[in-house]
Amino acid sequence: MFGAFWALFGLLEIICWGALVTPLILPFAVIPRGRRERWSILGGQVFGWLCTYVTLMGRTTVLGLEHLPKRRGYLVISNHRSWADVGMLMYYTASQGISKKEVAYVPFFGLTGYVSGVIYFDRNKKESRQAVVTEAISMMSQGANLHVFPEGTRTRDGRLASKVYLRLIQACYAAGIDVVPCCVWGTDRAVRAVGVHALPFQRFGLELEPPLERAAFTTAEAFAEASWARVVAMAKKHGADEPFSGAGGLEDERASSVGGAQDVSAGG
Repeated sequence: MFGAFWALFGLLEIICWGALVTPLILPFAVIPRGRRERWSILGGQVFGWLCTYVTLMGRTTVLGLEHLPKRRGYLVISNHRSWADVGMLMYYTASQGISKKEVAYVPFFGLTGYVSGVIYFDRNKKESRQAVVTEAISMMSQGANLHVFPEGTRTRDGRLASKVYLRLIQACYAAGIDVVPCCVWGTDRAVRAVGVHALPFQRFGLELEPPLERAAFTTAEAFAEASWARVVAMAKKHGADEPFSGAGGLEDERASSVGGAQDVSAGG
């Protein structure tokens, strides 16, 4: 019951955060897409911080921020365990994501996302899925940072998907764009992957590794597979490739964690 209440309360808060941030970044909409994101993403980062540390009151561990490229216009690839992944990635990696078109219609949230760099697409249309790669490469080539979940959707059982979509990573290889392997863990404790359920004060984290050197690979396919393999290795290290615990375990963890301090390593 508490988890369902907090999920609905959190959704209302997210809409409020969108209403707060949208007026701040809307003036950047006059700048062409692909170039405006180097400034408008600051609004996305504020939004991500609010979601992670105000709505969810997360206790985070963040590792490897020094591995983010100094040159703008990179792609972060990550496993996907929960909606909470998105806010944390926006805040810490200064990147926006690729999302289904339905999200664009969420009040304020959809508009804030678009202006700060989200690419919306129709999953049911092949031409829309193909256009995403072209648009993403164009935006990153102009300095926008993006993140993507090669699994395509959130895990439903805690395990990494056996089928992943690496076409955008392959396109980055051809375009000379840096790809940063990333792993998230524990976010499913804050926002469950299935159902309407969220809990505050949960412990979760994120780790980044350096981009692979493209010159070490002779094909885009080999580069993409090696980049994803780095994500898989980190996920296994952090227990992010294991079945989810039961609902009772999540409620017990909430009770034991309320009132705890945020980790020093969070940086947020």
